[in-house]
Amino acid sequence: MMAPRTLFGRTALVIALVSFVFQVFTLAVITYFALTPLGRDATDDFAALMLGTAQAWHAAPAAERPQLQERIGRLHRLRVQDPLHEVSGFTSLLPYFHLLESALSARSGQPVTLRASRAENGESWYWADLPAAGATVRVGFPASRVAVQPSLALMLILSVGALVTLITSAWLAHRLIAPLSRLSAATMRIGQGLRLEPLPEAGPAELATLAREFNRMGEQVEELLANRTTLLAGISHDLRTPLTRIQLALGMISEKPDPELLDRVLRDVEGMNELIARCLEVSRDFSEQDSAEVDLCELLAEVVGQFSHAGVEIRGHHGPDCRLCVRPLALRRILSNLVDNAVRYGAGQAIDIEYRMADDRVEIRVMDRGPGIPEAEREAVFRPFYRLEPSRSSRTGGSGLGLAIVRQLASANGWSVDLTRRPDGGTIACVRLPLETGARN
Repeated sequence: MMAPRTLFGRTALVIALVSFVFQVFTLAVITYFALTPLGRDATDDFAALMLGTAQAWHAAPAAERPQLQERIGRLHRLRVQDPLHEVSGFTSLLPYFHLLESALSARSGQPVTLRASRAENGESWYWADLPAAGATVRVGFPASRVAVQPSLALMLILSVGALVTLITSAWLAHRLIAPLSRLSAATMRIGQGLRLEPLPEAGPAELATLAREFNRMGEQVEELLANRTTLLAGISHDLRTPLTRIQLALGMISEKPDPELLDRVLRDVEGMNELIARCLEVSRDFSEQDSAEVDLCELLAEVVGQFSHAGVEIRGHHGPDCRLCVRPLALRRILSNLVDNAVRYGAGQAIDIEYRMADDRVEIRVMDRGPGIPEAEREAVFRPFYRLEPSRSSRTGGSGLGLAIVRQLASANGWSVDLTRRPDGGTIACVRLPLETGARN
């Protein structure tokens, strides 16, 4: 027998087989520990009644025997066969008859075998030749007195139990497998690049958690695909503009050399190189796999040192000693981009950098005194090539990738970053990282 290929079929089969085996085991236990002892006690009492009847019949005078026959038939549904008629052996799978034969043999002290006959009304009767003071008395009882049908009962229990087991196992398997089937279909849609419909976050806790995490992953995939499209479109646009200017300038220079036009060409080439370098840096930072232990104070000092010639005062506020196990390139890129953003848009005023540790995490804050970012724009600025106007236009601003890189690097490492308003003007960029056990000295 081949096992079903689907998870639903295998789960339903396993549940059904286990339930059926347990049902058979339950019937066997009930039969052995309950029905068999009850049957043995019942047949022992019945054997005593039959032997007592045989002895009473043998001891009763012939004139009183018709009255005794009527009384034992009315009270006990027994009959004494007098005169003797033809009886025959029979084969029965009913355990009751075997138990009764054993009880009669044990009480009478000699082997007793039940035999059968059929009455005029068609009812079966069962007879036993019992000893009574040296004589033999044949005592019998009708089949209706043993009103048990274990074969039918067993068949009904097994058939109905099997049907209920199959229905229940199929229902349980469907309830368990349906979320996984939806998950499989959703995974195929992601693989085909189609839009993912959120899975219902219901059912058992494990499946609800799986659906919730899958929905979150789907949103991240969609966001990454959207960012990739925006990134490619933005790079193409930002490269096409200087290329067009270079093409025009080269045409004009070929007719009449102009040092000013040549300087513009060089500036455009420089801008293109910067944009390409930014993209290469992003690729390198995202490909970093290994974590290393870093001293946060030293890392911040290195980042600040990169802007020593920016003409802006950068003030670091030393916090408690803190060592983190992180991807150093990713954290350095995030902090460098945030400081670069603060230098560009801080209106030339001093920039403050500080960090603090609380609730098993460390918060690094880069604070400027620039014009600030409107609350409605604080999430939008994390999108690639999104620029604020007019203070952060393409002329005065950078490539529009700085904060997008910060957000994506932070999300890839399980960190968070947000922008808030600084009291008395300016912006606070806050990066939150988990502070692992042993990171604090």
